[in-house]
Amino acid sequence: MRFPRLEALQTYHRNLAMMVARTSWFPNKTTVERLGGTAFPTLRRKAKSPIFSYMEEGEMAVAMFDDNVTPEWAIAWAHGLQGTRPKGWTIAHVWPTSEDRHSYTHLANLAMVPEAFGSLTDKKGPLTGFLQWHAWRTYGWKPEHKGVPEKPDCFDEVEWRYLPAVDDPKKMIREEFNRRNNERTRKLRPIMERLGML
Repeated sequence: MRFPRLEALQTYHRNLAMMVARTSWFPNKTTVERLGGTAFPTLRRKAKSPIFSYMEEGEMAVAMFDDNVTPEWAIAWAHGLQGTRPKGWTIAHVWPTSEDRHSYTHLANLAMVPEAFGSLTDKKGPLTGFLQWHAWRTYGWKPEHKGVPEKPDCFDEVEWRYLPAVDDPKKMIREEFNRRNNERTRKLRPIMERLGML
């Protein structure tokens, strides 16, 4: 007997999207607006770009290659979340643009999703269209080099869950960053100071 054919998930998109949206946490719209851009000058490291090495333009370092820690810092610190991420959660990127320093830690590009649903929301997962339209509709944001996403069928039936707003996310990120003195923060500090982020 051959393996059974994988059933298309499109029939279940509505139910899957409702389940993921209600069990995940999304950035607060006001917090995204107040932060006003990317939280850290970082992007995802590649094989040829070791962690903590720099992306340079001309002779100037403009971003640091990271291993998915700064996206977690971004969503947690901007919303005043304390402690370490509890087991069972993953930080999902809405758009697969981890090589883009303007998108990698932008709050509108992040969500805190139960790990069990990670494959539904990651890269070309079946729910990425819902997340991308949500980011465009809710935050008015998409990566600069991407077109406006299409609105998925049944989108208006989905209820989304948001983290509480904070008054000054920039200040909260700055204070959390300054509490640490490790290799990551030492490498990031000169870039962030030059960009006026600290």
